[in-house]
Amino acid sequence: MINERLKKLDEKHINQSWQPTVDDYRAIAPEEDKMNYSFNYARMVDGKIALITGASDGMGYKMAELYAQHGAKVIMVARRAEKLENAAKEIKEHFDYAEVYAYPADVTDKEGTAKLFAWIMEKFGRLDVLVNNAGAGDPCIPDTTDDDIIDWYVKLNLEAPMRYCREALKIMLEQNYGHIVNVSSINATRPLCGAAYSAAKGGLNTWTKSVAIRCVGTNVNCNVVGPGFTVTPLSLNQESNATQTGEAKKARSVDYLPILHVKSTRNVPTFCIDQANLALFLGSDLARCITGQIVNCDNGQYL
Repeated sequence: MINERLKKLDEKHINQSWQPTVDDYRAIAPEEDKMNYSFNYARMVDGKIALITGASDGMGYKMAELYAQHGAKVIMVARRAEKLENAAKEIKEHFDYAEVYAYPADVTDKEGTAKLFAWIMEKFGRLDVLVNNAGAGDPCIPDTTDDDIIDWYVKLNLEAPMRYCREALKIMLEQNYGHIVNVSSINATRPLCGAAYSAAKGGLNTWTKSVAIRCVGTNVNCNVVGPGFTVTPLSLNQESNATQTGEAKKARSVDYLPILHVKSTRNVPTFCIDQANLALFLGSDLARCITGQIVNCDNGQYL
């Protein structure tokens, strides 16, 4: 619609020297520009159907909670069913109006992914927001990164969100509306923590731009949240990672970082709510003209 208005305006003023007036702007401005007068900042995603992965704790849980607080119907995905059910129950206790649905699933399961999106369409008939949050980091430097580490961290941090994006796009492009938020890491562009993890997140950043380019001219956008060191149960318990058990401890990336850098990043951490606030904004209509962007939220850790 706006392209047709621009075309008419162009035809009207072609080969003429003119300055656009307020009426000209009004002629080409979409009706949605009136949203600033009607947008409910207390319910930024009111009525939206939002799918959030890795939602049983940490950043994913806080994102699910914030989306529910702001009126979205939230599908929470995580592997551990009991933990996920308890997380959903907790959100409902915090906000009695919250609509949250616990859907236990392994994001790396190809068949399970197809079933999830089929269930979403059967139950809701649409999907408005996808937040690809599920992921985990490895502590290894390149020469100690074995095949199992490569396979798992690429599968979890890159292949899974690519697959979720693909399935979401099938829905969003058809309905000509949607927001995709991929949770990456500042290590994607400055790989100081976990070689396989950093490489996978770098790939996710590039994938995000590919999706954004595909969606130019539609009402679908795709962006990245790039967390810095964030206080989560996983980050505080990194030593318990599967890669650190069952064999002699491998050399870790953190052992090779400058001590000053390690201290500085730990002294100015971000928290789950900081990442959730950014994910909420990018998943709302306030971010409708932002796409293909990597937005770091790191408290200046990697400046």
